[in-house]
Amino acid sequence: MKREDGSPSPAPEPETPALPTVCRLLSTKTAFGVGSRGALWKLGESTTAAYWCLATMEPFGPDDSFCHPHTCGERRGCFQGSDD
Repeated sequence: MKREDGSPSPAPEPETPALPTVCRLLSTKTAFGVGSRGALWKLGESTTAAYWCLATMEPFGPDDSFCHPHTCGERRGCFQGSDD
């Protein structure tokens, strides 16, 4: 696209999807990013990521259910919200 003066308009910024609320004890190797793009692991879209609970240090939480961004939410009894 071009502006009214004929110069090219800048490319639009890519939208960051809304991130789900996940337990603050859920972890994965890709959780250590910087900024909002570093939190994209919370979408749970990776087919190779391994998740674990910081309370149990296992791939399952204190309630014996497996850890994953799709399951480690507010519905679980062991859920801990963020401190911010």
